[in-house]
Amino acid sequence: MNETVNDLDGNTLSNSNKSVLDELSALIWGTSLFGGKITGALNSGILGQLSLAQLSHLFIIWRNATFSPQNSRVRLVFIEALIKGIIVALHPAKFQPTDLFSDPTPIKGSEYSQIQAWLKRRVTALRQEAFGTYESKCWLKNITQSPMLCGTAEEISSLDIRTRSQQLQDLKNQIEAELYIDALPENIRNCFRSEWLPCVSLILAETLQSNQILVDFLEDETENFAVFQWDVISTVEDIKKVIHQTQKLLNYPQNYLSFIQIVDFDSEALYQDLKKLDNKDSDLSSLIEDLSKPNNQRISLIDPKVEKVLELLESSQELEDSPSKQERLKEDLTNPPNFSPNRYNSERKRVPIASVVLTGLPVSRGESSLNVMRPIWRCINTLIGHSDSVVSVAFGQQNSDPERRSPYLVVSGSWDKSINIWQLKNLEQSPGLPDSITDNSASIYSVAISPDRQFLATGCADSTVRLWHLPTNRRLHILTGHSVPIYSVVFSPNGEILASGSGDQTIKLWQVSTGELLGTLIGHSSFVYSVTFSPDGQLLVSGSTDKTIKIWQVKTQQLVRTLIGNSPVTSVALSPNSHVLASASRDETIKLWQIQRSPSEGGTRAAPTRTLRGHTAEVLCVAISPRSPVLASGSHDKTIKLWHLETGELIGTLTGHFDSVNAVAFSSDGNFLASGSHDKTVKIWRPFY
Repeated sequence: MNETVNDLDGNTLSNSNKSVLDELSALIWGTSLFGGKITGALNSGILGQLSLAQLSHLFIIWRNATFSPQNSRVRLVFIEALIKGIIVALHPAKFQPTDLFSDPTPIKGSEYSQIQAWLKRRVTALRQEAFGTYESKCWLKNITQSPMLCGTAEEISSLDIRTRSQQLQDLKNQIEAELYIDALPENIRNCFRSEWLPCVSLILAETLQSNQILVDFLEDETENFAVFQWDVISTVEDIKKVIHQTQKLLNYPQNYLSFIQIVDFDSEALYQDLKKLDNKDSDLSSLIEDLSKPNNQRISLIDPKVEKVLELLESSQELEDSPSKQERLKEDLTNPPNFSPNRYNSERKRVPIASVVLTGLPVSRGESSLNVMRPIWRCINTLIGHSDSVVSVAFGQQNSDPERRSPYLVVSGSWDKSINIWQLKNLEQSPGLPDSITDNSASIYSVAISPDRQFLATGCADSTVRLWHLPTNRRLHILTGHSVPIYSVVFSPNGEILASGSGDQTIKLWQVSTGELLGTLIGHSSFVYSVTFSPDGQLLVSGSTDKTIKIWQVKTQQLVRTLIGNSPVTSVALSPNSHVLASASRDETIKLWQIQRSPSEGGTRAAPTRTLRGHTAEVLCVAISPRSPVLASGSHDKTIKLWHLETGELIGTLTGHFDSVNAVAFSSDGNFLASGSHDKTVKIWRPFY
């Protein structure tokens, strides 16, 4: 077995083993540089001028220098940031019930002991590693040697976006495995997974303001990079601008961490918790001091069995190499809202790939359900033509005049930067090759068709909205104004207004005929992943990872109502009568909100009317049939589920996709459902009676 790498005095450094510090530094530099490039956070400044090859070169210089034992003081900065980060992510205040979100199952005393025991062991081990006194069994052995951790600049720049994202997510998963977060209570693991890395990022941003060690390190290594890229970075002032831009990136982790995880943390709240670390009277500050004491009395175990379980967990090589864990690490990445992290639990029972018999919709009073024919939903067509993930689909309004145009129009947008258009007279017949629009410079995150089928709108990764004349596939306008990718576009029912939701936390309204910006709706505090108009066009609904749904008056552009949930919102849909609002959530559920009294009445609602449970991973999309009370939901668990909108009954599960289902859309007659997936296909489904 190779020697460990935790000697920060500079005596040893194994070439084949890497420590948790090496993984952490590669993760921080990799997500900030490559994530910032993808999400648009590096669209300006010196770092924004660098090509992918140059960014890869800068990344390996920073990464390798952080690995070096000569920079042991920098490594101490990273270890301290990790310690503070996991303490803030597990601070007891996070698990106290509030007036707004009262947890029906508050944390138990034994679980609190379990948290404290885990925290004590992790902080002790990290501190021992920092001073080279701890030969860890848990974070130095059998580490995957990925290009992000060990590769050259050429190897990294040759990776596609998705592979780079997956490898960085694997580093995050590996660190979490080495921290043994499976020893934490199950009900708080997801919270910890979401928050520890943003905390570390915020701490490092603060360090860049106050700690000259990290500043000097970045200046020296950026100067080494400038030797090769002198035409981009040629002066001391240029280097200082790089440091400033890096500090700004780290201070806004929501602008780049979506590269590997859906953004569901409140960075302002985390920042306030971190500020408390400087307050000597703070519980966080005293907690850190107590953890450093050898005979700690504050953090004690109520149940000694917890300590024994932790010991067994850390010494269990069988658990470390379990197939389920490896499968989770290899699971494909889903980006926001299709950039979300993998929450799929491979140990849960999987539904076999087959047609699913529905239980049937609720019948009229006095009518027996035994006499109702139960429909069977089947996939009747698979549309192939994309070379990368399909992240958005749309049905055009059904045309009853087949002489003019095909009755059915299906449009899909993909990460391959193309838009495919299928005009079909019969959705069950082989469609052949689609018309394809490839005049795009960035991935397509969202597509929408105007009600009259004259216009196509696309939301793109390059922060633009593009408007096309659908009959001719001619581009009409490039709408600029957003600063980061566009995750959702939708036409108003009369086709005159287009709304776009973006990662810059805003919604913009555009005049379709002219491309003029009509207004910007500001109110969300995180990414806006979904927007939809009410059937009468008077209201606009938006869903965000800030865990809220906002209802806006289109005419006045005023916020009239906020619905507050307890999980990031990835998709929203309104029923044809506007009485029910459905929202997809990161917590594997769909929420139904009853708003039939008055959708525009002021105030907030602390909880949804009904919560639908059945998916085994985050729900990425929802759609409501325009002709029947049926809700469709697509998930990272690779399935589509159908629900009765009024009763919340699960009426069927559709399987057939081989990867995450990123988009679902009903035809205007409600007889067909289209779905788009990371498996690069669009599938068409219909019920059989």
